[in-house]
Amino acid sequence: MMMFKKQLANVVYILFFVFLSTQSSAREYSVGVTYFTATDYSRTEKLTSHHTDYRDILIKIWYPTTSPNTDLPSYLHFHTEQYPYSTATPSEHHKQLHQYLKTLPFELTKNAPLAESSTPFPIVMYSHGYQSTVEDKEILMIELAKKGYIAVSVGHPHHAQFVTQSHNQHATYDSDARANDFYISELADVNFDELVAELDSFAGIELNDEQTARVYQLMSWTEGDRKALDMWVADMHFALDQLTRLQYGQYWGMHYVDEYLKTFKGQLDLTRLAAIGLSFGGPTVAAFCQQVYQCKGAINFDGLHFNLSPNMPSQKPYLMMHSELPLNADYSLVFNQQVADTYMLQISGALHWDFSDYPYVFPFDRNRPFLGSIDPYLVTEIVNSISLQFIDVYLKEASTKAELVELLESYAPVQFKYK
Repeated sequence: MMMFKKQLANVVYILFFVFLSTQSSAREYSVGVTYFTATDYSRTEKLTSHHTDYRDILIKIWYPTTSPNTDLPSYLHFHTEQYPYSTATPSEHHKQLHQYLKTLPFELTKNAPLAESSTPFPIVMYSHGYQSTVEDKEILMIELAKKGYIAVSVGHPHHAQFVTQSHNQHATYDSDARANDFYISELADVNFDELVAELDSFAGIELNDEQTARVYQLMSWTEGDRKALDMWVADMHFALDQLTRLQYGQYWGMHYVDEYLKTFKGQLDLTRLAAIGLSFGGPTVAAFCQQVYQCKGAINFDGLHFNLSPNMPSQKPYLMMHSELPLNADYSLVFNQQVADTYMLQISGALHWDFSDYPYVFPFDRNRPFLGSIDPYLVTEIVNSISLQFIDVYLKEASTKAELVELLESYAPVQFKYK
């Protein structure tokens, strides 16, 4: 029976891989993966005990290549050459997991040259979840690269589970050090638990004017979250600055840079940019995209809008995906005040971490918090295919809004509205 389950799993893997491949445009590329780090000397690091530290950012890139090198294969969720296991001290469990990941049908090459093209490639930037990793949505990054996008994941140090930093250093998540990060304002008339409970009480209902005002007030008191959000948005701006330097061949201050990165010179389309974020990365990219002129749209995977205010309507297209739990009150408020094309959808049977790669990487591991009852391969298919279609509509104009709506309508577990 166990052997049958494994064979069945492999068949489903292949079918899902084929499905994603059919969603690609006519030109499909092989995929390269690389990374570099850089230090932001304009910002001291507030999350360490050393007041002389500066914010140091990992930037990981998946990109089109026409020169894959079978001698330099990369497997799903490989981190960096310095720390391939996404941890400084890999256990036997980590090593077994990564051996398993090597068997999954995603072929990509470390440090391959960027594909040659007569036109530069558009860019999709990614912000991971809080206490997660830069690879937590790698399958989507791979599919974007296959379709001719440069996908860039930004590591937020000390809030991420683990990131490689410059000079063979690393940053880990310290739960004791981070325990009081997300404090609420001294002006609040509730404590943290009461604030969360009151926000939950507004989930999934039509709000009157008084309730709407109260939600705005409650979110305004989440001072720790807002402070962290500002830091993450600044990380995204710094990463975009580094991509600009890649475009013009300026490599000073970057670490782990080799000849292959020089093939990016002149090949990044900085006028066509989109952003995707998971959990805390969701409001991060929404704020970042609003601030960056060339950003054409943002996608939020199940993240609360801690920067919510009546003054935050965006002129940028926005896609919000939500779990099956009652729709958070902030989603409806954001939807109502958005000016640009906006899509708000829920996926029945999906919970928070179903929006990551977790369901695909651990297909039989469903009895854990934040994983729902939906088929693990189906939720990955839904989230990734809708995201790809949205990016095609607003970044490449390779699809239409009507086709995006038609795709949304084709998935039975999806309830949505748009404007």
